[in-house]
Amino acid sequence: MHVRSITLHIMWNDDFSLVDKFLEVAETASPLTVRVSVAPTPPSKAEGVVKLLKDRGVKYISAIHIYYNAEEVYHYVSQYNIFATISDVVEYVKFLKILYTRGEVHLSRYVSLVLGGAVYNSPYFPASITTKKGISISLLYPNDLNNIDDVERALKKGEEIGRHIASIIGVEFLGVDGSLSPWGEESVAKAVERLFGVRLGEPGSHYAIRKLNNAIEEARVKKVGFNEVMLPLAEDEELKRLVKNGALNLDKFISYTSVCIPGLDMAPIRIKDWELLKRALYDLAAIAETKGRPIGVRIFPVDAEEYYIEGFGPTPALLL
Repeated sequence: MHVRSITLHIMWNDDFSLVDKFLEVAETASPLTVRVSVAPTPPSKAEGVVKLLKDRGVKYISAIHIYYNAEEVYHYVSQYNIFATISDVVEYVKFLKILYTRGEVHLSRYVSLVLGGAVYNSPYFPASITTKKGISISLLYPNDLNNIDDVERALKKGEEIGRHIASIIGVEFLGVDGSLSPWGEESVAKAVERLFGVRLGEPGSHYAIRKLNNAIEEARVKKVGFNEVMLPLAEDEELKRLVKNGALNLDKFISYTSVCIPGLDMAPIRIKDWELLKRALYDLAAIAETKGRPIGVRIFPVDAEEYYIEGFGPTPALLL
């Protein structure tokens, strides 16, 4: 089990000297990323808040939520590489069109379309909104799962680390987001097959994902955030292979959103018709409404059959 991220959640008008201590202490847990999530920042204050955090050496910042349209989100993402959310399908498509026409599709990774409401105080960016000060933690643990009971064991270890970091800094431990998320060959798809004998794309996939979600829900730890299986295409090498061999396609990723938070995440999509994309996103909105839980979407609008994503390499594009 590895610490995927440790996140400090703060208000936009807090004393940011706390950030300096956090950055120092968080590194002792050897996380893959150290993050700061700021409560939704009024437009008149956003530039100053972002610059203060950048000056303090924060690489992963989430701050732009609720108040911002497509052009405003583009400004902050292109200028500062910070994470943001959009909650309206039309505005999200506008944002993607801006990136596509300006040749900056790589910036798609920083912005999530959030449908069906919001999830608060999660360490998973972009689709999290901070409402209180504290520490949250996420884990990388697909390779630790040999049976379903291993879910709780991994999350308890993560909780111990998160509580320790929070106590040193002197803030509340908000919880561990138990979401099962991949990183390269540390694959959620492989974990599903190992635990249930089901390759994603085959019958039984929805059931297997739901069983994993149940195990996360039932784990006796303090939880915060999404706490569901995540299927970010670019981040999971086995998912890429399944797409390349025809086992997975766009329809299946959309379908899996009915049982996991991002069934369509970090996914290049070959765009031939923007209206079709909009309709697909409305399908996802309908799933979120029916499911009764928020979902997150991140799309790279591309022309090619494969798209290179920094940090995760060549990723096959789904056909719309």
